[in-house]
Amino acid sequence: KLNTDSANTADKTIVFSTPGATVMIAFLDYPAAPAEIGTAARISWLWKNADEALRHQSQVVISVIGKSNKTLDLYQTFTKTVAAVLENTNSCGVHIGGQYLLLSKGFYTAAARNMLDNQTIPLYCWVYFGMTQENDLHSGYTFGLQEFGLKEMEIVNSKQSMADVHATLYDAALTVLKYDTHLQDGQSLTTLEGQKFTVKISKAAFQEGETLKLEY
Repeated sequence: KLNTDSANTADKTIVFSTPGATVMIAFLDYPAAPAEIGTAARISWLWKNADEALRHQSQVVISVIGKSNKTLDLYQTFTKTVAAVLENTNSCGVHIGGQYLLLSKGFYTAAARNMLDNQTIPLYCWVYFGMTQENDLHSGYTFGLQEFGLKEMEIVNSKQSMADVHATLYDAALTVLKYDTHLQDGQSLTTLEGQKFTVKISKAAFQEGETLKLEY
């Protein structure tokens, strides 16, 4: 379901236009940097056998260019393109270095189909969710919301369960991304699931810069 026109094919490269974007697909006959893949594999909780990605011998690099104020649309085009490449090659998965994401072929293509069929936002394909535990306290953080011009989010040292912290963080991140909500310090947020928070902006606990803190 990716409408294309003005396609140009050269040696190992395809460039085409689609409404609102220009897409380039390039085949590189050598693997991605092992250190980058290894780092992503170690923290990839959505792909339990992510180490198999270290055996890849070549790569396909996909670039999507368009208006900066249409980032969500561009990511949807990117997801369609990636899924199409996955379904037509022997690729084992997807690596998005900027978000530390390493996702399996099956997971990514299923998320892309769901995006098309049910108009969902495939958040796990775009944003990394990190979870940590210290004693009986659980924390979580996002990495990738900055791609959409939004501040990253954190829940720090919550007494709630790991699963609840994760679900709450996911709900909040999905809400701000869907509605392009740019929160300021002290503002309130009502999530898609009806939870209400007063957010605070402060120094990040798990990454650089400042993040939106949710008290939970």
